[in-house]
Amino acid sequence: MSFIKANKVSIFRKVALSTWNSGGDPSVYGFLEIDITNSTSKSSPLPSVIKALASIMVKHKELNSVLKFGKLHYRKNVNISVIVNIPESGRQDLSFATLNDVDKMTIQDIEGALYKKSSLIREKKDPHLGFALKLIHILPAWMTKYFVWLFSFLTHDLNLNLEAFRLPRNPFGSVMVSNVGSLGIKNALVPLVPFTRSVLMMSVGQITREPRVVEDRIEIRQIMHLGITFDHRFFDGSHAARMIRDFEEYFLFTSGTA
Repeated sequence: MSFIKANKVSIFRKVALSTWNSGGDPSVYGFLEIDITNSTSKSSPLPSVIKALASIMVKHKELNSVLKFGKLHYRKNVNISVIVNIPESGRQDLSFATLNDVDKMTIQDIEGALYKKSSLIREKKDPHLGFALKLIHILPAWMTKYFVWLFSFLTHDLNLNLEAFRLPRNPFGSVMVSNVGSLGIKNALVPLVPFTRSVLMMSVGQITREPRVVEDRIEIRQIMHLGITFDHRFFDGSHAARMIRDFEEYFLFTSGTA
C-alpha cells in the first residue's frame, strides 16, 4: 500500500494530530432533543444554548472544573469557548472564541460578543489566540505536540500568566460548543480536546420540523438537536442526567411552556 504525504494541513489539524496520538479515552456520548417551538428568540439558537449552559455551570460546579496534578479544582469564572470555522482557499481551519463570565451576560451580550470575536478570528486579527496560532503554524510538526503540552501545563496546571509572552491566560472554557448546524449537520458528537482541559463538548445541530406527541395528539414541532460529550473523570451518568434535566427546564421556562 502506498501513501501520499499531506503537505497542506490546517493549524487545527496539526494540533489534533499531535494531541490524539495514544489510546485511552474517558469520553461519554449522548444526544439530546429540545422542543423550541414556543421559543420567543428569532435569532440563532447558539446564544441561548450558551446562556443555558452558563446557568447550569453555576448550579453544578463539577461542570466548571479542571484537573491539576490529578486533583479536581473548581474554576472561579464561568467561561465557555465556541469553535469558529475559518474558511480559507484550499483548506478549512478552526479556532476558538472564548466568552468570559458568561453567567453575567444576557443572550444579546453573548450574540454580540460572538459576532465580534468570530469576525476578528476570520480576519486573522484574533487578539486572544492569534499569536499562539502563528507559533504553531511555523513550528515543525514534531514540535507541535510539545508546544501544546507545555502551553496547557503552564496555563492550567501552574496557572501562570503568560500575557507578557503574548500568550493568553485561561485560554479556554470548561465547556466548548460547536455550531455544526451552521454547516448543515443535524446530529454530531464532538470529541473532547485534551489540551483545552474542557470537561464537556456540545454540538448544536440543525433545527428540524418533526412530529411529536403533545397532549395525546400529533403535532409538527421545531426540534433542536444537540450532541453531548463529557469527561467521565469529572462526573458520571447520574450527574449528567441532573444537568440535562436542568438544561431542558431552562428552555421550557424561557419558551413560556412551563
